[in-house]
Amino acid sequence: MKTKKIALVCSALACLSVGAPKAHADGMIIPAYLPLTDTTDWNIIANDATVLKNGTNALYKDYWVTVNGANGPYTTSADWTTAATRFNPIRANGGKIFGYVHTLTTPTSTTFRSLSSVEADITSWVAGYANIDGIWIDEYYPRYEIDYATGGTSPAFPNGTALAPYDTTYLNANGTYKTNYPQIDPPGGYYTQLTGWIRSTYPKLRIIGNAGGKFYSNQKNYTDLVDVTCSYEDSYANASASSWAALARQNTTTPKKQLVLIHSNTTDLAGAINAAISNGYNYFYTTSGVLSNNAWGSIPSYFDTEVSSIANHS
Repeated sequence: MKTKKIALVCSALACLSVGAPKAHADGMIIPAYLPLTDTTDWNIIANDATVLKNGTNALYKDYWVTVNGANGPYTTSADWTTAATRFNPIRANGGKIFGYVHTLTTPTSTTFRSLSSVEADITSWVAGYANIDGIWIDEYYPRYEIDYATGGTSPAFPNGTALAPYDTTYLNANGTYKTNYPQIDPPGGYYTQLTGWIRSTYPKLRIIGNAGGKFYSNQKNYTDLVDVTCSYEDSYANASASSWAALARQNTTTPKKQLVLIHSNTTDLAGAINAAISNGYNYFYTTSGVLSNNAWGSIPSYFDTEVSSIANHS
């Protein structure tokens, strides 16, 4: 999730729109892309980690904080030392720390970074902060493994077939898309290779995949590769339009955990959380920050209330 764009991963033909399953508040996932010098916000985040322990449903509330050093891991020993002083209090109070990595060469590109370069970033996170709990994979866009095409036309492979799934059951004998769009199994593709490497190399790490929107409707199996999928990221205005209709466009046919991120929300903390829960999401974060000014670069003034609300929600 870069602050430079809003990613809606849904095509006009391929939005899942079946009824959302009943969900509950499993906790918060906070993209804390804060400068290390912002001790005020870091201290608030650390202190509020204890709130989820004391809520009405404290036993199953997670408090996960995604940190972003330099569009990935930190690059100097001094920064790693300072980072530990920011992260350790969060973990001591029951929170978890996730390191950010991105997978596209640029925010507007369709080209994947090499697997080796992303793996090197993950290795740097583990080496730089030994207590790291997980990895946030940004730009988790399986549509760039196989580009969506209408039935009877041939799919494209923007990053080549070596980074596409082995599965070809979604194709007709002549290599064109089947019209009923059967689910694609991801083994062999870029994200299976990446998440498989993480699982085998660092088996204790949890994985969040941030799509910033929806997958194509025949790619819901990609949610099985990660522990939580961020399947909606957008502004409050877009999220709340038409009685929150946009929140129903998540991967509702999978039982995998879902995260919603809503920025530019200055007035309706409770409404955003309640709407997300009623539409099947399990993890939440909303902020008053705006995308054009680093929405995730600070925490909102209502942060304490937000944590308490999620801690006490069913």
